[in-house]
Amino acid sequence: MKHIYLLLCSLIGMAVQSNAQSAWRIEPGKYIGKTTIGATGEKLSQQLGRPDGGDAAMGKAWSIWYGRDKNKQIDSAHYLAVYLQRRHPDGPDMLIKQIRINTTSFKTLVGIKVGTPLHGIKRAFPYLKQVAVYEDTHTGKRITLYDDKKRGIAFEMTGDANAANPICSAITVHQPGAGVGEEYISFPAYDQYKKIE
Repeated sequence: MKHIYLLLCSLIGMAVQSNAQSAWRIEPGKYIGKTTIGATGEKLSQQLGRPDGGDAAMGKAWSIWYGRDKNKQIDSAHYLAVYLQRRHPDGPDMLIKQIRINTTSFKTLVGIKVGTPLHGIKRAFPYLKQVAVYEDTHTGKRITLYDDKKRGIAFEMTGDANAANPICSAITVHQPGAGVGEEYISFPAYDQYKKIE
């Protein structure tokens, strides 16, 4: 009886640990944390509550939840952003098409996360292709976007385009086979950026 109790306790412990680990997991083409590609906007609102910000136009929308500091005040430097699109042009259902984060809390099964150098990301995702370069019209700061279209994951590298090994500043999970730029309205915080490549 004692052995059964210990076995049951260890199984429950593994299940709790696995659930906690998946809450911070990035699975290309599927989810970031508990936010899943293809889920409805209604389910998203039930999970996360009202977004802190966003933008919407013509059946497409960004919803953004910002991190909180130790005083529970908004920390706009860290966010979870979700891109939604209507299933049918006149239909009620908004579906999650992309999930974007810029915090180091989430990581893939092999440990890729915001802050990982490009060479490490390319080892984990050998089919990664550079798909765009954006430049801030005021500061000249650049963002280079890399996408593994087949697996459904994209990485933003911010900073000097000539850096030997740039660092990831944001990760987007999207539908496999649909490139990160194919179903997209501009991310609200990037209004001052112009596509240069």
